Amino acid sequence: MRSFASLKCGILLVACSAVCMCGQLVGGAEHWNVFRGPQAGVSPWTNAPTAWDGTSSQGLLWKTPLKMTGVSSPVLWEHRLYLTEGGETERAVLAFDAGTGRLLWRRTVADGGQGTPLPPVSDYGLAIPTPACDSNGVYALFGTGDLAAFSPDGKPLWRLYLGRPTLGYGFASSPCVVSNLVCVQFDHHAGGRVLAVETTTGRLKWDVGRSRGASWSSLMVVPNADGKPLVVANANGSTTAYDLEGRVVWDVDGATGEVAPSPAWWNGCVYPVNIGSKLLCQKVYGKAEKRWEYSGQLSDSASPLVVNGLLFMTTSGGRLTCLDANAGAKLWEHDSPGCYASLVSSGDRIYAIGRDGTALIVKADRTYGAIGICELGDGVDATPAMADGRLYIRSSKWLWCIGRVKAKQP
Repeated sequence: MRSFASLKCGILLVACSAVCMCGQLVGGAEHWNVFRGPQAGVSPWTNAPTAWDGTSSQGLLWKTPLKMTGVSSPVLWEHRLYLTEGGETERAVLAFDAGTGRLLWRRTVADGGQGTPLPPVSDYGLAIPTPACDSNGVYALFGTGDLAAFSPDGKPLWRLYLGRPTLGYGFASSPCVVSNLVCVQFDHHAGGRVLAVETTTGRLKWDVGRSRGASWSSLMVVPNADGKPLVVANANGSTTAYDLEGRVVWDVDGATGEVAPSPAWWNGCVYPVNIGSKLLCQKVYGKAEKRWEYSGQLSDSASPLVVNGLLFMTTSGGRLTCLDANAGAKLWEHDSPGCYASLVSSGDRIYAIGRDGTALIVKADRTYGAIGICELGDGVDATPAMADGRLYIRSSKWLWCIGRVKAKQP
């Protein structure tokens, strides 16, 4: 087996087929409006780019400089991209034109805990959670405990202070939005809760206390067996689904420890994982039951995903693993970039974007097959957003838009 370094030197970029694997989206619309998109990393589009180079600008449609820290991922609704940034002095929400990269507006979010010391600020600042958005606007959560909403044109709608979260490395759980509710997982050392707020008014609809300890995992929305949406929270020892009234629909054993990766989802099964623990396959449709568990090279930060009945996960140390999602058997393992960004897919392709800005694209197949290696030229810890034929990537200094390279006309 060749090493990732040798592969990087000699790989041939090849064309690949585009087979749609996505099912019905919760909410029906094709937008990338939450962390990892509406299908837990699986793109509604099958035509993401497979070749780019940040140094030579190959495949680059535009890039826009970023001035402040943050590793929140971009989210997309129609022609607007939203992003957050912030440190000790201020926190802000930004809106960009998705076609040109032009900054449309920037709005700061006041600290609702005035007089209370800020949480410790890491190199990532206080803008780690990815915002959520819909047709009404954008909903941004910061490590200060402030949740704020703005209209698509930047008009302040409401602001809610949830209290200071207490946990190391900075608060990171991203909110989700579903059926005119923005939902928040607020697990930290001093307590925990999952809550829902009306998107238009900021009114608290429900607030459920829980005791799971610190978690950096983010909420995801999945369909119940009857097709109704559920909000899934993942933390130490459990993965729990709430309906839109805040009632627990199912609760299954999860990965233990201070969980960072968000779970994968496929075919009525949830897949929680954490380094130092294990990867579980929990069937939740019908009678909940554990299908299998796996120990080995486990995700420590990047969230896994399931495509074509195959589960993929990657580590910050540089290993990409493929398992059979039904049986839990390991099919292959290969060198990859070391990733903090979660895995995403488009068609039958898996995208692993490393901390050094190197992206490895592989086939979603039972045998390892590399499609391409692409260099950005700047470090990446944020998960990319996908659109029709495009990738939006936040690096340490820039917001990038990568498009498919068109064939030259004869």
